[in-house]
Amino acid sequence: MRGAQLHQGTFTVTEVADAPPLAPHQIRIAVVACGICGSDLSMSKDPCRFVDVARGGGYPLATFDPDRPVVLGHEYAGIVSETGSAVDDFAVGDRVAGIGLATDTSTGIPTIIGYSNEYHGAFGDHVVVDSYWVRKVPDNLSLEHATLAEPLHVGEMHVQQSGLTSADSALVIGCGTIGLGAIVAAKAHGAQIVIASEPSPKRRELAKKMGADIVVDPTEQDPIEVWNRMVAEGSTLVGQAADGILIAYECSGRAGILGDLLHTMPFNSRIQVLAAPFADETIIPVVGQFRRISINFGHGPYENAYDITLQRLADGEIDAEAIITGRVGLDGVADAFTALRAPDEHVKILVLPGTQTDS
Repeated sequence: MRGAQLHQGTFTVTEVADAPPLAPHQIRIAVVACGICGSDLSMSKDPCRFVDVARGGGYPLATFDPDRPVVLGHEYAGIVSETGSAVDDFAVGDRVAGIGLATDTSTGIPTIIGYSNEYHGAFGDHVVVDSYWVRKVPDNLSLEHATLAEPLHVGEMHVQQSGLTSADSALVIGCGTIGLGAIVAAKAHGAQIVIASEPSPKRRELAKKMGADIVVDPTEQDPIEVWNRMVAEGSTLVGQAADGILIAYECSGRAGILGDLLHTMPFNSRIQVLAAPFADETIIPVVGQFRRISINFGHGPYENAYDITLQRLADGEIDAEAIITGRVGLDGVADAFTALRAPDEHVKILVLPGTQTDS
């Protein structure tokens, strides 16, 4: 197949070997579109560190040989082109999207497509994935827009895990696609107030569009000081929210942010980590004990987060086109990665391999 292959820090569009033959419960999908994820940016910047952290953390889903080529991309949507022998809920021609997981037939261990030397990602013609993680795309939703369900559902999943109630308020730090998903989810779950903190003007504008009540440029205002001042002044906007807690949804992945939050979040608050750096972090644990602040990296139950998000997109509750700020073919992948490393203008760039049309 044709794909944008990453090897030794360089993207090259070339012919690459197909993924292994289908297992009984797998399907092959002709890719129409795939979003570039923040994890792809981290991996492409330092593949060895990425793999070392995954391996050291006992996380086989993102463990591969960084000295061999990979084809990235797991935020996919496309058309079913082949089904395994045990698949009875999908047929060739179905329009689909989903979570990019495939069980390696040689080991029985699942892998994230693109973070594997054998199971290529969707910056190419085809992907092979386990059918369990795939969903049919509603007829009224384009496949390009359906790609957003994968990153946006992370926000829904973490809001559920955080235990947010209608008495609580949310502070969303970082308004890339995952942060925007957290804003949408927090509002849907009845958060009293949603404060968004983001240095990029483009992303602040989108945060407001997605439902944030207050949008702050952290280079000019500390969003926690804004919250504290509103509570102290008895702001009518805060109102009943002062009776709940403030939950921070950390979506920036900025180094040092956890230490900062432990020192500045209100007593008895929570920090929910949606995005995290791959470098070592230093915190003073006793500060969290002093202030009775809990940190959750993704523990806890959640239900139907992807399906809920896909339906929100289909129902028009999320302005998908506003989030998509660029589209490139395979030849434009390298430039797209460069643009996303300085995200003043972009939020989500889609890769369109160009081998299928959305019909």
